[in-house]
Amino acid sequence: MKLKILVLIIAALALASCVAKEDDSTSASFLVINSLTGKDLSGGEGSTTVFSDVITNGSIINDNGVAAVTTLTYNPNPDSDAHDITYYMNVIVDQIDVEFLRTDGRNVEGVDVPYRFTQPMNVLVPVDETVQIPFVLIRHVAKLEPPLFALREEPNQGKVLQLVAKVTLYGKDLGGRRVAPVSGYLSVWCANFADSTAD
Repeated sequence: MKLKILVLIIAALALASCVAKEDDSTSASFLVINSLTGKDLSGGEGSTTVFSDVITNGSIINDNGVAAVTTLTYNPNPDSDAHDITYYMNVIVDQIDVEFLRTDGRNVEGVDVPYRFTQPMNVLVPVDETVQIPFVLIRHVAKLEPPLFALREEPNQGKVLQLVAKVTLYGKDLGGRRVAPVSGYLSVWCANFADSTAD
């Protein structure tokens, strides 16, 4: 009798550890953020540190980022063939949230950091493929509000506000099941940087 109970306990533990799915996911697929990038100080793409100019040649321009995202499946079996992967395991990314943090812990929105915001979208990310998803990182309206607006003022010119952008992706597989949200982080440096001048 004791042996049967022991076998049942071991079996239950083994089943519980088979799939390490997130509690908020019912899909057999999940998303991976390979990289988050934006523009460097010279305007070049692909930088892991983004430089946000609060005013550029008298204009206010939003800053964009790019998320390189891959869809993978839980419990991949290297001995199986490709027919085990179905079309319904592909994922549609339907929302990106951007939230801002500071390393000093001062995180009051509209005072210390810009307000968080949500971007609905519809981007297909097939299984085992990487898709580049462009998104807005800092909205132009955020440069008209605290704390970014203050960087334009004379006493603050030359000051740099270092932010951490938390970027969260949401999606569902083509069977309609939600996948676990996935987050990544991007360093953003905001200031009234010197504008380039034409020769």
